[in-house]
Amino acid sequence: MLNEQQIALYQRNGFVNGGPVLDDETVEVLRAEVLRVIDERERTDIAQPVLCRDLNNNPASPIWQIVNIYEASPAFKELVTDSAIARMAAQLTDSNELRIWHDQIQYKPQAQGGRLHWHQDSPAWATLQPKNAQITAWVALDDADYDNGCMYMVPGSQNWGDRQPYLGQQSRDGSLPADFEGNPIYITMCPVKKGHVHFHHCLTWHGSGANVSNRPRRAIAIHYMTEETVFHAAGEHPMKPFITVADGEKLVGDAFPLVWERG
Repeated sequence: MLNEQQIALYQRNGFVNGGPVLDDETVEVLRAEVLRVIDERERTDIAQPVLCRDLNNNPASPIWQIVNIYEASPAFKELVTDSAIARMAAQLTDSNELRIWHDQIQYKPQAQGGRLHWHQDSPAWATLQPKNAQITAWVALDDADYDNGCMYMVPGSQNWGDRQPYLGQQSRDGSLPADFEGNPIYITMCPVKKGHVHFHHCLTWHGSGANVSNRPRRAIAIHYMTEETVFHAAGEHPMKPFITVADGEKLVGDAFPLVWERG
């Protein structure tokens, strides 16, 4: 459970650290599973995630992205469907139910994992409407800090709407202007300890630095949808083939499991 101060911080800033959710033994199991799934991504005789790819498309500085690792790993399925984490997300969204949109592993190998540029989550989810009805729980499998590429966020940016075109035009060095349409921009570093969870709104501006350390930076983002989320058929996304509802209908189905419901 989150306390009132944490909820207030999220409402004001669009992100908050939720504290510890995994013990060291579980973290070790999940770390090993990340490497196994990457190493076995070409196999056809075992269950595979929806996607396993290098976002940088550069073997010299990869950022490994795995979408729905829970489909290939029972250990990750237990984490992704954990009702305790979902309950915290429900506190922050004040929702009646939460479903998994998808999960996403973000793995920056030591001394080579590249920078992830400023972006918002929901503009990339073109099959979802409305654009403010999702939340992400980011669970660190390593201590994430300045040296190995932790996240940076802009407080209050969740209130500025879909600004992905603007962010896409910004410098690739991680800098931003001093303000946006009269709103001051304060870039905030968000270190997260191993086994802890960090929540952010689907419209919060965020990015991460390169991994220049001798340590890996592994984490899983669990993307939740509230009951307000509906299917937008005109959009495209890797999860679209798994959607079985009609355009404009509430997004439900076997591929989007219900993980929390107000009792």
